[in-house]
Amino acid sequence: MSDAKPLAEQLIECEQWCATRSDKEYVPVAEKGLRILPSHHAELAKALPGQEPRSDGWLLRSDVIGIWNWILLGGFMLGGVAMCYVMTFDLFARTDHPFLYASLLFPLPSAAVVYFPLRMIKRSHELVFADDALLVRRLVFGRLNLEWRLPIAAEVRVGLAYRGQLARRASKHGGFSRQLSVVVSSGGEEIVFGTDLDHAERARLAILIDHYYNGAEEIPRAG
Repeated sequence: MSDAKPLAEQLIECEQWCATRSDKEYVPVAEKGLRILPSHHAELAKALPGQEPRSDGWLLRSDVIGIWNWILLGGFMLGGVAMCYVMTFDLFARTDHPFLYASLLFPLPSAAVVYFPLRMIKRSHELVFADDALLVRRLVFGRLNLEWRLPIAAEVRVGLAYRGQLARRASKHGGFSRQLSVVVSSGGEEIVFGTDLDHAERARLAILIDHYYNGAEEIPRAG
């Protein structure tokens, strides 16, 4: 793959290639994955939507999806809530008080219809840089969900590589597809995260980390 392409596009091509190969073919290649190169650092000149500078690192939010996508999501959730009520009402249609029973029970499935889509969107990843350690926090609804800490040695290697993670996303053969994670290693240890993020977000997190520890040029922090 050409280094001139944006890292996110290289990531897409790599995952598409993996989806068409057998385990024996793709695993050795995908485990090596894509190494972040100095040429990728230039992508930081243009901020990704949801990318916000912090005094000690960066925050990348996943909820910057545009007003029309929020309207579409709201319509989807309202439709789901209405469907939950109709289905719950049908369960009690032969009882003496179908409206009462349906009104009491339908909030449970309705809450799931609202909660899980919002949980996928109202999340963010925080990068905290220090000379002795890298800290990555996954926040959901502003609260800490997961945390990774990597002690920093002499060399820091950053890439996008396969570590056995699968995701139920659209692929040529349907079902689960192989996903490349953000992999950061130093001193014989590594952390792996970000598999559930889209390609642009994974690429941006990897570049931000590599630029801090391996970058030679200062790039404007457009937030």
